[in-house]
Amino acid sequence: MHSRSIWRPYTQERIAAPPVELVKASGAHLFTKSGQKLLDGISSWWLITHGHCHPRITEAIASQAAKMDQVIFANFTHEPAEELAEQLIQITPPDLTRVFLSDNGSTAVEVALKMALQACSQLGQPNKQMFVTFEHAYHGDTVGAMSVSGDSVFNRPYGKTLFQTIKAKQTTLSTAPTKDYVSDFEHIIEEHHEEIAGVILEPLIQGAGGMIFWPPDAVKQIASLCHKHDVLLIFDEVMTGFGRTGKMLALDHIGVTPDFLCLSKGLTGGSLPLSVTMTTEKIYGAFLDSKKDKMFFHGHSFTGNPISCAAAVANFQVFKENNFTRNLELIEAAHNRSLEKLKHKLSIRDARVCGTVAAFNLPTESDSYLSSALDRLTTVTLESGLFIRPLGNTIYLMPPFCTTQDEVETAWSVIGDAILKRL
Repeated sequence: MHSRSIWRPYTQERIAAPPVELVKASGAHLFTKSGQKLLDGISSWWLITHGHCHPRITEAIASQAAKMDQVIFANFTHEPAEELAEQLIQITPPDLTRVFLSDNGSTAVEVALKMALQACSQLGQPNKQMFVTFEHAYHGDTVGAMSVSGDSVFNRPYGKTLFQTIKAKQTTLSTAPTKDYVSDFEHIIEEHHEEIAGVILEPLIQGAGGMIFWPPDAVKQIASLCHKHDVLLIFDEVMTGFGRTGKMLALDHIGVTPDFLCLSKGLTGGSLPLSVTMTTEKIYGAFLDSKKDKMFFHGHSFTGNPISCAAAVANFQVFKENNFTRNLELIEAAHNRSLEKLKHKLSIRDARVCGTVAAFNLPTESDSYLSSALDRLTTVTLESGLFIRPLGNTIYLMPPFCTTQDEVETAWSVIGDAILKRL
């Protein structure tokens, strides 16, 4: 029995099926109270990297919890945070030398937005107060993150509370030419660059907007235009970071260094809340002054939590010890084989694969996230031992890196059979 007091996220409680009670998670699987074993097809909202309850990470959590659970980070430091910062600097471009810790993806974005605005003001550019974002973007559920997201059902009820941004139009087709991603943005930045503080985008894959894939050249052109016009560039890699795209970071595919890099989700292997906003010496230097009112006015109670930091350090160790690149290649190959088979069985649109992320669109009556047609799909796949959560008419898989090729191919087979039977 589940508690009637719990209000679940992104759930219409009046019509939703009762939640499935879990008792255990291990590797790529979830285990229900009734004894069913489920493949976690979306890494539990894109979080889990090496698998649930990875022993190296759980041991680090237990060890750190026994030594120091939490301490204010404004006055103190500790080894897990110090080591994590060094690990982050090793995997990111050389210019990203400063690390600001917070506790989730939305706040990592909020930190970048606030830093960008304050830095512009303190670097003698007070007129730069606007942000450019893209029409299908999603950057989180806090007010600033919603403001720089595209207009959607996720933020529409709160429209009067959001600050104004400039939305650049784009395509949603992964096969579209680069100009379809960049042309409107180029016009905007040429016309408004004197008032634009920053540009924020999800490099390579826009996640919640429908797993929209971007060509690397489009991101390169946007970065070049930002540099040309002295506009700050923010990469939101909350989802794409830590192996999802086949490399450690999406920016590794692109060869571009942003002014801000936002990371979360896979940072601790998915085990605990933690996020980071990385930036450059130029930005950091804008806040150094003998006057205290020039400091960065931002902090969280759990900033630099020792247990979360220890989990993140252990996650890096697992990346180094395991041949994770090979695992990602095998998952990507299984995605490609499976989608090629599904093309012959189903009427699907725009099948696409990038690392461990694979998706296609179904020609349903409504492409909206609110469509109820695909709720049935989740119910049917659960009965067959697979957990997925479609984004409107976008069907996708993003499994943990320990998932085998056979499991990936079986998952796509289950999805194909469910679509043929029920939709």
